[in-house]
Amino acid sequence: MNGFLLFTFTVSIAVSCMALALAIASQILHKTAWGGKYIVFQSCLIGAMVVFLASKLSLFFMPENIYAVFGFIYSTVMITCMAFVIVFLPYFLSWVIAKPWRRLHMLRFYPFAMVYFGMGLTSLIVNNATFDRWAYTAQTLIFLGMYVYCLVTLWVNLKNIEDRSSRGVALSINIVSLSLIPLSILSVFFPAVADFSYPVYVFAFSIIIMVYNYIRFGLDKQKEQNKPELSLESLSRYRISEREFTVIQLICEGLTNKEIAQELSISVNTVNNHVANIFSKMEVRSRIDLLKALKEGPWS
Repeated sequence: MNGFLLFTFTVSIAVSCMALALAIASQILHKTAWGGKYIVFQSCLIGAMVVFLASKLSLFFMPENIYAVFGFIYSTVMITCMAFVIVFLPYFLSWVIAKPWRRLHMLRFYPFAMVYFGMGLTSLIVNNATFDRWAYTAQTLIFLGMYVYCLVTLWVNLKNIEDRSSRGVALSINIVSLSLIPLSILSVFFPAVADFSYPVYVFAFSIIIMVYNYIRFGLDKQKEQNKPELSLESLSRYRISEREFTVIQLICEGLTNKEIAQELSISVNTVNNHVANIFSKMEVRSRIDLLKALKEGPWS
């Protein structure tokens, strides 16, 4: 196995694992609609690269039939990942440009993904040189068509993206994608370049996602630092008393009425009266409504 190729895959796997860890942390905090799909996708890419390395290294210390099995697994996983990309990228794009597409629009990409996967799997099973060439050409055209469509759509909507971090990610995707076009063209004509291109693509995309999540974490920290604290003065228009404000703080900490009574050394009935007065003054009906009102206030 070429040493430089081994190094490229190793670095790409390491960066991809870091991107995956950040993506999981980001999903826990922000719970975006595309986050779960991206985590699955990134995990599959890492798994595919690990299988590729195993298939190449098995050539040195395993029988040839074991090498063939690893090769088949790697090729199947890669075909599945690429088919997933054909659906995932447009979906991710619709979120980045803040222009969610209708389900009918998204369904247009599923047939292309199915054709891509079907032709790739058939090519692995049939193992015919002529069919392989035509299947590879068709797969390349399908993927490039989707790729160019996403780039053009992203570029057209770039100025309309209000979120600064999303706009930065969109611009980065355009720049990186355009810089990788020569590599994509070479991989069509030279199979050896195709093996090298996979970790490069994954590395580039992982870096973009890492930068995006790093920016989001930075914005969250900045927002947290600049966030006004909930205070008695901030609730002055509700005519909340000091004791009622103390009860509100304990409610925000998740304490029950009984626990609040123990904390303040007062009776449960007194706490119930305070809570009823708070609900009346803030025009809410339950603790959930109260917490929602506090969350949506200017101090949140």
